[in-house]
Amino acid sequence: MTNIHEGDLDILLVEDDPSIGGFLQAAMDREPGYRLYWETTLKDAWKAWEKRQIQEGRPFALILLDLGLPDGDGQELIRRLRDHGGEQALIIIISARGSEADKVLALDSGADDYLTKPFTIGELFARLRAHLRRRQPADASAESSHWVVGALALDDLTHTLRKSGVPIPMTPKEYQLLHFFVMNQGRVLSHRRILSAVWGEHSADQAHYVRLYIKRLREKIEDDPGVPQYLMTEKGVGYRFADPEA
Repeated sequence: MTNIHEGDLDILLVEDDPSIGGFLQAAMDREPGYRLYWETTLKDAWKAWEKRQIQEGRPFALILLDLGLPDGDGQELIRRLRDHGGEQALIIIISARGSEADKVLALDSGADDYLTKPFTIGELFARLRAHLRRRQPADASAESSHWVVGALALDDLTHTLRKSGVPIPMTPKEYQLLHFFVMNQGRVLSHRRILSAVWGEHSADQAHYVRLYIKRLREKIEDDPGVPQYLMTEKGVGYRFADPEA
């Protein structure tokens, strides 16, 4: 199902509740710049993604995903997308499951954010705008579009990371978090400051976001995640990003 906008942002909604789906469809129809594609099952959502990603080469920029779907758990779709060309897609969970355990599991699977039902359309758009602002590419003329720390090289124009010349797959939120650390190299950053800068003020009390993403970043950038050389833990405070070659 699609709306008629010729917007700048194509969104895949995966939601089996017709009232919520209709509510979001109507809201997106009123908002210039957004175009919504609505599927109600994991199977149809994957077909829609596969068609856009593989056949047309224009993947969805955003996925709004319910977890409780008729043919399975939305976690399955997150993992499948991240493993099949969906590293750059922004994935926001919209679910009635509100426990920390559910949020941790979804984030650990590769989701970027988690919105618990019921929610207002204002809250959804606020989070969406915040995420999109944080992933805007740098000005191509800016001198600070490329960053090198130790064996790591970050490119703000393409939001890509290389380690010793080898490309490292990154989700949007992983890149944003790593970029924030690089911009604040040597500084001790509290959980609250990290959350406010990378996820927004609405997530300032979600400390598990930081713990999960630090774990994922270490697995990607450290030679030995158990003995980090870049992402250092400052006990009782937060984290500090260091250059191991400095």
